[in-house]
Amino acid sequence: MTSLHELTEPIPQNIPAALQEPLKNLQGNILQGHGRDHSVHIFLRFTGNETAVKGWIKGLAEDITCAQLQLDEIEQYRQYSIPSRVFMNFFLSAKGYEYLLKQKPGFDNEGFLRGMEAARHRLNDPPKEVWEERYRQRIDAMVLLADDDEHLLLREARKRLDEIKAHAEICAVEHGRVMRNAWGDSVEHFGYADGRSQPLFFQRDIDRVRQKGDRTNVWDPGAGPNLVLVPDPYGEEYESNGRVVKYHHSGSYLVFRKLEQHVRAFKEGQKKLAQALGLTGKDAERVGALVMGRFEDGTPVVLQPTAGRPTNNFIYDGDPDGEKCPLQAHIRKVNPRTEDTKARRIVRRGITYGTREKEPKDNPSLEELPNKDVGLLFMCYQRDIERQFEVLQYLFANDPRACPQQQESGVDSIIGQPGVMGVGQQKWPAQWNDPREQHNSFDFYGFVTLKGGEYFFAPSIYFLRNIENVGNKA
Repeated sequence: MTSLHELTEPIPQNIPAALQEPLKNLQGNILQGHGRDHSVHIFLRFTGNETAVKGWIKGLAEDITCAQLQLDEIEQYRQYSIPSRVFMNFFLSAKGYEYLLKQKPGFDNEGFLRGMEAARHRLNDPPKEVWEERYRQRIDAMVLLADDDEHLLLREARKRLDEIKAHAEICAVEHGRVMRNAWGDSVEHFGYADGRSQPLFFQRDIDRVRQKGDRTNVWDPGAGPNLVLVPDPYGEEYESNGRVVKYHHSGSYLVFRKLEQHVRAFKEGQKKLAQALGLTGKDAERVGALVMGRFEDGTPVVLQPTAGRPTNNFIYDGDPDGEKCPLQAHIRKVNPRTEDTKARRIVRRGITYGTREKEPKDNPSLEELPNKDVGLLFMCYQRDIERQFEVLQYLFANDPRACPQQQESGVDSIIGQPGVMGVGQQKWPAQWNDPREQHNSFDFYGFVTLKGGEYFFAPSIYFLRNIENVGNKA
């Protein structure tokens, strides 16, 4: 059998038999998003006897959605229009592993072992004392449920909550819901199409992108599973070439962050930036694209000064000084699209939370925009938290000096948390692609606030089914 975490190229169109068993033991939502419109995230802290808790987890493992089942259900829906069943993931924090194993877990990723709070100074995160109270306590695990039918999902969540009560205390429950624009694309609360630049791990997904007319000759979204998967240290042992080999099954590190979006303040900031640049009428619509790096429909501003060309097939080589797309624009900061930063990419699987009077597709007035209690349940998978997510946050987004061209760019205009380094020189082009035009300085950041979170690991399903036998394995 082939280990998924060793693959450096996308999984072929016709999946070989050697990969089917590993896919059955890999949790879904990692190599492909679960695709449901509603989700419930249940955060818990173990309180019961570890033997009983392990028994509950073993039973839960039978209902967890594996990657192979996810592929099968997608194909069945295309052929027969039969909806998939309720999706489920299960994640453990380092503290959760310690509770169950009664020892430091056998991971070599120090970022995961320390947890998210320990990275606060490095990430410039707000102190834990100002997080939402429910995230200030120890969190051992998270159960993720998702479905398109919200009522069916809530009934399933009720069932799982009743089961959990005997083994753990509920720390928090979050509800996610996909919002869509007029074109049917998912959007976040600021109103921009989301999920455009994800790595694709299956050749069939890459082919579908091409069939839809979006070429991949400039920027290839394909990636090997080794970008996000690692050996599960508690995976199955097996014999190969006369020796016992461990770590056959795969898992992935998960970062969860609840990010509140201050939508009204964000739109007010855009108006001020437009005034500072002297942009009015249709030209003022470009301000949002300068901040995000894309127009609301997904058109990259580096390609053209107006909306109407949503694509993922672009790079920034022809715009080294930010005359089309500012160097601090969000999608440029966190994904510079250079060969040497490809290994830093993460797989985003977040979903919006919160209710609002009018969604972006309803064209709300400034007064109708929310300024709190809405945002993103940010989730991302990676093989190394320190070298991927943390580098993207503290170096790419937070450091005003960091950008592919090695010149000062200012902090990321969406998620930048400058801390002691300051904002830096955020420079904005009033005219699109005019090297004669002087760029204007204007501070634009601070419209997203961290409310809490944790680092987790998505264990192999093999481990979860055999967790009662795991104790001193390292």
